[in-house]
Amino acid sequence: MYVLVCDDDNYVRKMLEKVISDNADVSKLFMASDGLEAIKIAGSNRIDVALLDIDMPNLDGLEAAKVLKKTAPHMEFVFITGYMEYAIDSFCVHPYDYILKPIDIERLNSVLHELAIKKKEQEFDPDEIKKFSVRKGQEIALIPLDEILYFERSNREVLLHTREEVFRVNKTLTEIENELSSNIFLRTHKSFIVNKNKVKRINLVGNKSFQIQFFYSGKEAILSRHKYDEVVKFLSVNNN
Repeated sequence: MYVLVCDDDNYVRKMLEKVISDNADVSKLFMASDGLEAIKIAGSNRIDVALLDIDMPNLDGLEAAKVLKKTAPHMEFVFITGYMEYAIDSFCVHPYDYILKPIDIERLNSVLHELAIKKKEQEFDPDEIKKFSVRKGQEIALIPLDEILYFERSNREVLLHTREEVFRVNKTLTEIENELSSNIFLRTHKSFIVNKNKVKRINLVGNKSFQIQFFYSGKEAILSRHKYDEVVKFLSVNNN
């Protein structure tokens, strides 16, 4: 289990680093001193659990969690705070738990163990597709769904786009659409299927289509005008 700790207090950070490094449920630990650093780390690593202090400079834990929730919906949040009154404000990111300062180490390890069990149960759910297989040369590559930005039909090929790579897929868009979860992926155009959790912005282009922009990527997809209302409702975003 990959865990990210974010706290601006150097003493608390070092204490948590020592304690969590000895936890058998944690395979890799990342440390951040504020919300901006946490978002940067999570942008290049698949974090399973984020332990976030709420009251921090630059970007507090709650605002960081709101960003992380959009880009990594699988991530679980545990807030570490000395102020329980923040609890109501944090409902929007559905945190798994709160740990009050001073930190109870036994409780911390118990929460991490619960999350490790939950993660294993989710991984072995036979009814849920977690990865998408594509051929890469003579090998088969398994792409985690939360790394996929969109699928695109280009000429006679179907392409799978991640932030950094493009893979050819030996399936039609209709086959892909039927295979993937309709809670995450949506047909936005006859030539595009988009991961809703990666959408950052929708811009009008001309008078017949829209442009979809993604978090932490310069890549773009197309949203047709007749699909606009359905997609915006699906994304639960405002047309700004």
